[in-house]
Amino acid sequence: MNKIFIAAGGTGGHIYPALALADEIRSRHPECRIVFTGSDDRMEKELIPSQGYEYMPMHMGILKGSAVKKAAAAVSYISAEEKMHRILKKEKPDACIGFGNYISIPLILAAERLHIPTMIHEQNSFAGRANTFLAGWCDSIVCCYEHTIQQFPAARTRLLGNPAASAAGKTIIDRTLPEQYGIDPDRPFVLFMMGSLGSDSVCRVIDQAIPLFKEDLQVLIVTGKAVEYRFVNADRPDIHIVEYVQGAQMLSQAALAVTRAGATTISEITVLGTPAVLIPSPYVPNNHQVYNAAELADRQAAVMIEESRLDEKVLAETINRLMDDEEQRQQLGRNAAALGRPNAAADMLDWLEEIIAHE
Repeated sequence: MNKIFIAAGGTGGHIYPALALADEIRSRHPECRIVFTGSDDRMEKELIPSQGYEYMPMHMGILKGSAVKKAAAAVSYISAEEKMHRILKKEKPDACIGFGNYISIPLILAAERLHIPTMIHEQNSFAGRANTFLAGWCDSIVCCYEHTIQQFPAARTRLLGNPAASAAGKTIIDRTLPEQYGIDPDRPFVLFMMGSLGSDSVCRVIDQAIPLFKEDLQVLIVTGKAVEYRFVNADRPDIHIVEYVQGAQMLSQAALAVTRAGATTISEITVLGTPAVLIPSPYVPNNHQVYNAAELADRQAAVMIEESRLDEKVLAETINRLMDDEEQRQQLGRNAAALGRPNAAADMLDWLEEIIAHE
């Protein structure tokens, strides 16, 4: 394996699995040149190069808004595919991989035109529009849930999991880390974590629920970087509020986690066996976080509370009940761990090598 092109972007849910697979490729094939492509104006432009990978930015519009904006976006898609076709024809990579989002489309379509082996990865239980479209063109499809297999051609689809789980599974637990956030590591704690940007609406409910929490409850609230809400009930000594934590580290040590249901978070919860309450974000395409959360809730591997029925009483009652019932928490953790796929990155690379070898 000499050269691989990977398209990833838009959100961390697409980018972190791609980086985890790239790390696996680099570990197994140190000589392999890995080239990422993504947008020229979103988080991947900074994040991917910061991890030491070559990055090739592309300009593409989004098919939303007025007719004029949609037309301009369509033109940018065609231009991006033609540019990628010229690049791939010159570079001749062994394979091209897309991790969802519209930015994958030019890479995969250009590679198919040149008969370069292609693979796409779907992180969510409900497939996104880009991957649904690309499924008719690519050679192989990797998904994370049994439910998702039904949405793709069965002969070209395998259930291998999320490479981000592999990265989480390699976490070396630092038992001193909770103290840096004000947590007593000798006492169980509840971790609230609503993603890198956070959620003003959920923070408001958490704040309103604090007076209803059991008095001895130790709580770590991770607000995220974009939250504007200011807590008014956070003066209890066991309530700690921070903007950021090392996610996998804290998930591995929390007695209970309350999180969104994004693909990366779900993969970490399952591989780490973390008891969890999932509050799916209603502000995502196709409401896919509800489907992600339901995959665990239906198997008693997590508790799901949809935001439409979330209030301080529901939240406090759920947290207090689970923290009083260690046996149920342990069962949730065991059921979650049974769904984890710590070898997802290696299994995905195994299949990619198989496809390349038969080309």
